[in-house]
Amino acid sequence: MRWPKLTPGLETRLRIVLLVVAVLASVALPYGIIRSSADRMLLASEWVVHSANVRETLFELGFQMSELESLVLGEIMDIYPGKNRPSYEKVRARIKPLFDRLDALTRDNIEQHGRIGSLRVLLDGRLDMLDIALQEARNKNYDAAMSTLNEGAKVFGSREISWQIVSAEEALFKERNEKMAETKSASRWAIAGALIAQLLLLGSVVFVSERQAYHRRSAEAAVLKAIERSRLIVQTMREPIVVLDPALRVLMTNEAFREIYGGPADDIGDISLAEVGKGSWDDPDLLQRLTEVGARGREIWDYELEQCSADNVERTVLVNARRMDLSDDSAHGAERTILLTVSDVTARKRSEERIYELNENLEAQVAQVSEVNRELESFSYSVSHDLRAPLRHIAGFTDKLGSHIDDTADEKARHYLQVIGDAARRMSTLIENLLEYSRLGRNSLRIMPVDMDDLVGEVRGMLLADESNREIEWQIGDLPAAMGDESMLRQVWQNLIGNALKYTSGRATTHIEISADSSRSDEVVYSVRDNGTGFDMAYSGKLFGVFQRLHKASEFPGTGIGLANVRRIVGRHGGRVWAESEPDKGATFHFSLPALAGAVIPKESRDES
Repeated sequence: MRWPKLTPGLETRLRIVLLVVAVLASVALPYGIIRSSADRMLLASEWVVHSANVRETLFELGFQMSELESLVLGEIMDIYPGKNRPSYEKVRARIKPLFDRLDALTRDNIEQHGRIGSLRVLLDGRLDMLDIALQEARNKNYDAAMSTLNEGAKVFGSREISWQIVSAEEALFKERNEKMAETKSASRWAIAGALIAQLLLLGSVVFVSERQAYHRRSAEAAVLKAIERSRLIVQTMREPIVVLDPALRVLMTNEAFREIYGGPADDIGDISLAEVGKGSWDDPDLLQRLTEVGARGREIWDYELEQCSADNVERTVLVNARRMDLSDDSAHGAERTILLTVSDVTARKRSEERIYELNENLEAQVAQVSEVNRELESFSYSVSHDLRAPLRHIAGFTDKLGSHIDDTADEKARHYLQVIGDAARRMSTLIENLLEYSRLGRNSLRIMPVDMDDLVGEVRGMLLADESNREIEWQIGDLPAAMGDESMLRQVWQNLIGNALKYTSGRATTHIEISADSSRSDEVVYSVRDNGTGFDMAYSGKLFGVFQRLHKASEFPGTGIGLANVRRIVGRHGGRVWAESEPDKGATFHFSLPALAGAVIPKESRDES
């Protein structure tokens, strides 16, 4: 069972109660032991005295009976009893009280009480005989009196019963004396034990008290140390801090606060916050909020305030405040204070304003560059479109001129015509590619989910139609779907797979691997790897430029615009493209697209769509 943790106040009260109980126990326990021993001793003494009283009364009764017999004999023998000797009647009157006393003393002992009863019967008969003998003696009938006296002694003899009573009482006296001795010895030990227990209890109380005092002194020292440490921390903090009472009077400030706003150096003052720092805090809205913090326990978070501090510097600060109760029990006069901290955000504010201005300038420049790019694209599109007609005329008239002079032209003339025609057709191809590149930047995106497996299979089947005589090994993994323009992504796969087929044409067996990596949560990376001629990574920066080629046209045909189209399409979809290769060890082209679950198309592309 786990006991609940005690509060400091309850723990202190519990310790006081335990201390009082220990003190009372140290006094009450020995007192109880001594009192019990004294009671036992007194009881034992009373029983001893009781036995002695019984014996004394028996002896007194026997003496009085002997005195009566002596007085009767004196009457018979006509002997003068003496002037100071009591009379027969006085002595006889003493017998009954003695019997009553014996009866009372032996009432607790049935056997003795029975013996006393028997003795009383015998002595009553003996007294009657003595009375008769005395009367006969006084009547001068001495022989009859003597005979009656002897007969009474013979008939009502009490020596045996008296001896039994005395023997029994002596045995009781001895037994009670022994018990009293035992009780006395036990009482001595009990008193000694009680004194030892009292000493131990008092020692324990003293030990616990000293230990409690030590712990209290240690706790007070720790608290003072913690308070001093906290004070030093507060004083060394570079953030201004002030402690207020609910009336917004200053109770404490740290050095950073005093450096900026001034105020009492001894941390105690009767001035209000509004009077500190030459009116830096004379803000009605803030003062009202601080009053609510002290009265209702509300908090202030990042209250922005423009102020001029004591050093005449304009500052922008963020004010935070909360109430602190410095006592555990607010019902017993808890001291409520307000902790106010100040964060100077002047530099940050100025930086934000500067960043805002720079962003505005940047947006203006971006807009200007975008406008220039649109004009350039429009210009390139117009120029390319306008050049197509002259090129068609050059190519057409070159063919007509070749047909017209076919029979009369020499070999050199036909060669010149062939070069002019090939150059015109190549120029036409370049213009068509340039127009296509321009359209990629102008056409809007039609965003939809695209099944990459189907798209790659379609492109692969289309390209293999021209590669029927080659031995090609394909390794195609699972390709996650993507969000994008299906026709543009088709061009990406067509360019990358087409390049892999083109640059592996010199291999006996072509190996092409198409895979995807979806291990990252924000994007999927698609890859096309081949075992072709490869390239030097030192020139990888030229790969994705317009009309940039790393191989001669005589080795591998092409215009050098395919990878530029790939970069533009992938960029418009929010992805990136890169390549890895070594000369004669093949190449791997990668491009990434946003993952389908969180696919986000760039703002420019969304605006165009």
